[in-house]
Amino acid sequence: MMHVALLTCTEVMRLVGIKSRTTIWRRIQNKTFPEPVDIGAGRIRWRETDIEHWINTLPQRRY
Repeated sequence: MMHVALLTCTEVMRLVGIKSRTTIWRRIQNKTFPEPVDIGAGRIRWRETDIEHWINTLPQRRY
């Protein structure tokens, strides 16, 4: 079985530079951010691979 790291909301916010949980949830509702997985007991996590893929597919800004 492949090891997949699971990230908390705080870890995701730090990794992607979003400072608001509300912004993350709004983006999830708009289908512009990876959905979390429910690991039970009211806890949710994001797969690190999903977050890395999201980061890698962001359009590059040209100046």
